[in-house]
Amino acid sequence: MIVLFSIFKKISGEEVIDILGAFNLWNALRARYGSIETLQMYRNFIHDRDFDLMLSRFLSTFIKESKILEEKATHYSVTLPKRPAVDIRIDKKLDELTDRYIYRRIFEDLVTQMVVLGRSYRTTTNNDQLRELFKHALLGHAYQFQILYKFGKLKSWEDNPPAYKPSKPIKTEDLSISEAFHLWDHLNLRYDQLELVMFSVSFAHDTSFIAVLDMGLIIIKKQIAKLEELCLKYSVHVPERPPAEMVQRIDPEAMEDQFMYRILLSGLQNSIDLHMRAVMETVRNDNLRKTFIDLFKDEMSSYDKFLKYGKAKGWTKIPPMYGELV
Repeated sequence: MIVLFSIFKKISGEEVIDILGAFNLWNALRARYGSIETLQMYRNFIHDRDFDLMLSRFLSTFIKESKILEEKATHYSVTLPKRPAVDIRIDKKLDELTDRYIYRRIFEDLVTQMVVLGRSYRTTTNNDQLRELFKHALLGHAYQFQILYKFGKLKSWEDNPPAYKPSKPIKTEDLSISEAFHLWDHLNLRYDQLELVMFSVSFAHDTSFIAVLDMGLIIIKKQIAKLEELCLKYSVHVPERPPAEMVQRIDPEAMEDQFMYRILLSGLQNSIDLHMRAVMETVRNDNLRKTFIDLFKDEMSSYDKFLKYGKAKGWTKIPPMYGELV
């Protein structure tokens, strides 16, 4: 049984975070303030009542999230950025500022927020509670992204990207070229991860580490089967598969478990970005986007568990603490 422990340093009995966690907290709050101002400004010019109601709900969520971030920043003595005005009121309507234009600006803002929160989540490695906060905010944005995009399609405010046109007609839903690429790219990634994990298993020394890697292999093989099925369903070219087994050709003593762990952890962090891009760029096929969101959630769950395992083993690197004298 693995016993997890806290690696937080304490100064005068108070729990602290590292400098990157402090920056992520400040940056996420600054970005949230920017989103609040954007919604406050554009709501003055909206004509569509349903669109205004949806953005009002978004704004309410953003304000609640900003208060949570403010409390966290205050708790860790992180400097807070300046807050936006309570509201922005403009009486004059501008017909040139169309709802379609406003929709696209809000859409871009949501994408930017997801990028900020994605980076904050995957790089906040020491403070589990703060990382969990970023995780929930990121998943919430993925949900809002879907609502906004579907609304934009309903209103005909979206431009469909070029369709993927295989040699054989697809009997199911169409794919865009970006969606076909992400299917192919995800399958390539999983094949590479499968080969890397098999390589690590063949050289690992720690029995608990081997057990963790074996569980990872089960998850990867299950996802590979799903992605292969989708590629065949949509007539997307499937790449070559990795070898069935990994054969040792060098001395196992030359490889350290700690080194292999960090390579695999970095791979998980990069995978989170890849899944997030797939979610944001799957804009034609709703069922496929749901599949990518499920993969995104699974990847975050695997990342959290693998990170906590490495912390318990003392294999993760700890950045300088925030507020600590150098």
